[in-house]
Order: sequence, then C-alpha cells, then structure tokens
Amino acid sequence: MRSYLVLAAWSFLAGVGIPLIGVLNSGIARSVGNPFAATSITFAVAMFAAAAITVSLYGVPTFAQLRATPVSGYGAGLLIGFYALSATVIIPRFGAASFIAFILIAQLLGSTLIDQFGLFGMVRRPVDAMRMAGLIIIVAGIAIMELGNLRKASA
Repeated sequence: MRSYLVLAAWSFLAGVGIPLIGVLNSGIARSVGNPFAATSITFAVAMFAAAAITVSLYGVPTFAQLRATPVSGYGAGLLIGFYALSATVIIPRFGAASFIAFILIAQLLGSTLIDQFGLFGMVRRPVDAMRMAGLIIIVAGIAIMELGNLRKASA
C-alpha cells in the first residue's frame, strides 16, 4: 500500500508539470521567436539535468548497453519532442485545459490498450467493468467540459 501511495503521489506531481511544460515553453518561444527553438532549448536543459543525475548516480551507460536497447525504444525521444512542440504551439491558442483534456483522453485510451494487450512488453492488465466505467465517466466529463468551451468559441 505504501509503495502505491508513493507512486500515486509521484505520478500526481509529474502530472502537475505536464501543462506547465507547454505554458513555460511558450514563454521561451515568445522570447526566442519560434516554438522549435524553444523546444530545443527545453530539451537541452532536460538533457543536461538528466545526464548529470545519471552520471552522478549510475555512471555512463556503455556502448554495449546502448546497442542492446531496441531501436523502437529511442522513439520515446521523438514522441516527447512532438508532445513538447505541440504543447508549445497549441496551449497559447487552445488553452491549457483544453489541450490537456484531449491529451488525457488519448493517454487513457492508449494506456488502456497497452495494458489490455500487454503491448511493448508490458505486463497484461485486462480491462474490467470498473475500469471501463471509470474511463467512460472521465471521457464524458471531458466531453461536457469541452462542449462548454466549444459553445464559447462559436459565440
């Protein structure tokens, strides 16, 4: 139970940062004049921070370890880059809440499929009725929220 609470709290803190990525990166984009440069700057900061922590705690990965990594694993960098660039461009135009609402639906559906079928080597965690009910309630809540935003946008 304790590890569940620790992981839940850590996930919550990570989630708080997700809308901030786009908001803060948009500020960099305004300063430097384009979202691509802003995203590059953000990733340079992230790379240096991650490298410093990695080297101090674990040392430098060997070439053998890097070669042993499936090529598809490196796609995570492309995906997070796409996310950060998307947040930088979309949040100032669409709003942080609307951006995150659609991101949340996609994350829930994608992660449910990954769990249901054990995709990418993950442990299979089949969807049960309670989980499906929760997904439906969350998606319905987001749909209601976004219908209100759509109504305001078309007025």
